[in-house]
Amino acid sequence: MSGNAQRPIRFSESTRRITANLLMVATVNGAAGAPLVGALREQAQEAFGLSRRAVGAGVAALGLAAGVGGLILISCLPRAKRLQLFRAGLLVALAGFGSYCFLPPPGPGAIAVLCAGWFVLTFGRGLTVVSNAVFTDLWHHSPHTGVILLHATNSLGKLLAPALALLLTAAVTRNAVVYTVILAVLALDALSWPRPAVAGLARAEQEQTAARPRGRSVLRRPLFWLICVEFFFIAGSEAGVASILPSYVENHRPGAAGLSSRAFSEVVLAVMVLGIVAGRFAGVLASRRLGERAIIAGCLLCTLAVIPAVASARPGVYLPCFFVLGVAFSATWPANFALAARSFPHDKTILSMGASLGTLAGVNGFVLLASLIGNRPEHLPLAVLVSAGSMAVFAATFLARAAFARQE
Repeated sequence: MSGNAQRPIRFSESTRRITANLLMVATVNGAAGAPLVGALREQAQEAFGLSRRAVGAGVAALGLAAGVGGLILISCLPRAKRLQLFRAGLLVALAGFGSYCFLPPPGPGAIAVLCAGWFVLTFGRGLTVVSNAVFTDLWHHSPHTGVILLHATNSLGKLLAPALALLLTAAVTRNAVVYTVILAVLALDALSWPRPAVAGLARAEQEQTAARPRGRSVLRRPLFWLICVEFFFIAGSEAGVASILPSYVENHRPGAAGLSSRAFSEVVLAVMVLGIVAGRFAGVLASRRLGERAIIAGCLLCTLAVIPAVASARPGVYLPCFFVLGVAFSATWPANFALAARSFPHDKTILSMGASLGTLAGVNGFVLLASLIGNRPEHLPLAVLVSAGSMAVFAATFLARAAFARQE
């Protein structure tokens, strides 16, 4: 039974409650990248005496370990239900944030807590990525609309993160307390979801897995790993730019409108994230008329805006260009996931974890790459260009997917 043949899930008050919870968690997950970007990253580097290279290397190693661990866990628990995995991930992420609330003074102990907390937090967030598969069921007749909506709320979190960092003076502990309280409320709500809605989603998942054709494991299919590589470059490109953009602005673009260089760097980052938000909500509105491929093609064209964004020193030029660059990162990931789900209609849980692994590896790998390139201030513009330019590699793998699909 294909994804399009399954019985559609009816929206009810209880189903809407699960939908709202998933969207709120997506918003928090969007903001949870705050320790990697902007004023929080700069403050942490200064407080703990760490270089950009050291921060990038640590984040990359821990994120990759968390992503691999999540994929192994799902492979070992084939009968685990999506909503069960989501709840577990939410509780694990809550524990990671909670550890940051008790961060000791700067020193080896504090760095150890930072590393351990980031691993736990990233592992938990990786498990919550199964919400993408849930949304393809909730939006049965237009799955990419549902997934883009999920990521649109995620982008709202990305917009709130730098604003929260400024309001809380970029203190890691203060930010962690806010996120911990919010996640605790969401976790309590997730543990009390209405049983009829949970049963309906479980039934849809069971119908998909029961119709799985016999044959080799999905992990042995080259197409599966090619799709993981695509998410590596999609997520990595955005993360690389977002992680290094405030440092680039602070060092190469002076403050404006009476703001300090650090505060202005957060404004520029917020402008780019506004492009992500606008692009995703526009994608929700246009998704019923446009297919996934058309949405992806439009986003890829916006990547070219990085060239004038870096080349011009005029705020009237580079601010709109960074907004357009944000559009490039907007609907690419969710549209690609919805398209990939068509190739794996019976394995959407493992596909979610594969996408999570590719995303985590890309995010952390490109944070490392951007940090290595931009470790010297004069190389920061190159770090932005290389990060954004990796979307061209995604375009190449996207075109290669059709060939792999025909071979399989």
